[in-house]
Amino acid sequence: MNCSDITELAPLYVAGDLESEGAAEFDAHLKTCPTCMAELETQARLDARFREALLADEIDVRRVNRRIRELIAAGSSGSVAPPPRPNSGRWMTAAMGIAASFLLVAAGYLLMPVHVARVYADAATDHQMEVVEHRPRPWISDRSQIAALAEQQGIQVSLPLELASNYHLDRAKVCPLDGHLYLHLVYSDGPREFSLFLRPRDGQHLTGAIRGFANGRFLRDSSVGSEHISSFETTHLTAMVATDEPSDAALLFAKAASAALQD
Repeated sequence: MNCSDITELAPLYVAGDLESEGAAEFDAHLKTCPTCMAELETQARLDARFREALLADEIDVRRVNRRIRELIAAGSSGSVAPPPRPNSGRWMTAAMGIAASFLLVAAGYLLMPVHVARVYADAATDHQMEVVEHRPRPWISDRSQIAALAEQQGIQVSLPLELASNYHLDRAKVCPLDGHLYLHLVYSDGPREFSLFLRPRDGQHLTGAIRGFANGRFLRDSSVGSEHISSFETTHLTAMVATDEPSDAALLFAKAASAALQD
């Protein structure tokens, strides 16, 4: 996959609609091409701005079209002009594709319930029952036993006992989500608790709109009822965060987890 392919597939990737094989090739290219990574981060931020602006406005097609043009103009100009790039026209086309894709998704919000990936729904349910409602479950709190449990699940990365100095590992167990076993870790920063679900990465890629970045990794975001889910992928792990805290708190915790899981 080359840079031209990346610009053409960017709208699908940002929306989480690229098939698994294509997403894997897309990821591989981004790891070796900082230019495409930087451009895609710019387009993903623009997508987030579209989302916020559109969902905050009354549904008026003319108003939406005008707002999109304003955002594209603002996104493609800044206080510091970037150096000219030969593919800038291609990336403007990608930006328009991302905007068009989001408009279709937004229309879906108005006409039908939002589809949520099964694994996200399962993670939200698990967090609600086992962490928020504190239903009786066989948790492990001993650190050496947690490390052994992680190794049994094929997780070779050293699990951080603390994230960003204020999230502390409290307990762990194994739980099934969408037919796969995940290591369920519960971190707290005092009054709040966050679930971190981990499993070895395979050919299946996470879906969902990109809402942030951490260590060159894209953070995807979804909501299920009162639960907020953030997800990311490392070289060897699939990771999801679940919390009943606001989405900003979920993203902040996901960034801390991504920074700590260096593999």
